[in-house]
Amino acid sequence: MTARRIGIVVALVVGGLVALNLLARGIDRAIGGSQPTGVAGSSYATRDDGIAAYAALLAHFGHEVTQQRGTLASTPPAPDSTLIVLEPQVMTTDDTAALLDFVTAGGRLVIGGQAPFYVKNLRDRAPAWDPAGRSAWLVDDPALPGVRSIETAAQGSWTSPGSGRVVVGDASRALVTLDRVAAGSIVFLADPSPLENAYLDHADNAAFGLDLAGGRPVVFGEGVHGFGRTRGVAAIPGAWKVALVLIGIAALAFVWSRARRFGPPDREARELPPARAEYVEALSLSLERTRDRAGALAPAQRFALDRIAARDALGATPDAAELARAARRIGCSDEEVAALVAPVATDAEVLAVGRAVSRVSAPAGARGGRTG
Repeated sequence: MTARRIGIVVALVVGGLVALNLLARGIDRAIGGSQPTGVAGSSYATRDDGIAAYAALLAHFGHEVTQQRGTLASTPPAPDSTLIVLEPQVMTTDDTAALLDFVTAGGRLVIGGQAPFYVKNLRDRAPAWDPAGRSAWLVDDPALPGVRSIETAAQGSWTSPGSGRVVVGDASRALVTLDRVAAGSIVFLADPSPLENAYLDHADNAAFGLDLAGGRPVVFGEGVHGFGRTRGVAAIPGAWKVALVLIGIAALAFVWSRARRFGPPDREARELPPARAEYVEALSLSLERTRDRAGALAPAQRFALDRIAARDALGATPDAAELARAARRIGCSDEEVAALVAPVATDAEVLAVGRAVSRVSAPAGARGGRTG
């Protein structure tokens, strides 16, 4: 393997890894709501029913804010924190058991949303939910010291507090109830819209959100919205990884087969042998150095005479007269004929031998007539 091929393969591998990480990061950000989309009740979501603004508000007022990903059963938060779970899409019995363990150990759980299917797994006497609600709620409870009024989208209420007590509303219709469970507490929120992006700046909704968090670190439950524990490349499904590896191998094989194309550019024209004039000049210099013209040109004379004899089928030992006649028939002059049959002595005879050799070497159709 050449150094150039090694460099190409390394560059492709590095580029592929970078592209893969960027792709995974883009997918993760897109799912997480980096645009005005996302999942209702998610702290990643910036759409109207997301709670990204609420997470930012808590961070602004000094709360440590984190996101819990994966199942609640596998990644429960610390019991000294407030866990906020709004509009959960997935809630297994293992998850609710983990939530009860979290609360029993001293955790504070704020949970709510429309059609809360999970409340019966959290309390034996669970609050009863109804889709009818109120758009405005008055508050006078020490559990929410900074709140006097709350504005909502009227998307639900509790018609019975169950085993808890009413914090916002009354026994017939409530927005918030509170259950004490061992060392911790559960805040049931019938309508989470006061904490959503569209309503957080209405009435005392922002103060309501701060009071719900208490003076604790805040953890937003994102596993209930489908967010896994892993991010980046690790978050890519296994089947996708296999497909990407196969694509990468195919790309490397293609590059390997085409790697010879990478290199210096092709020449504009193929290299040709030196011009005949240069060859003749070099030959003349060699002849001049020999100082033995007859000996140097004897092979050329024999070559020309053999070609002439073979052309006219003169046999192995033709006489000089037959050779002379045959030479004239192919266009050799008397001077050239004389130079072929006698030892060379002068420059003129050297040139005559050269012309004769050229004449007998040329194809039959390319031979010219006699020259003087």
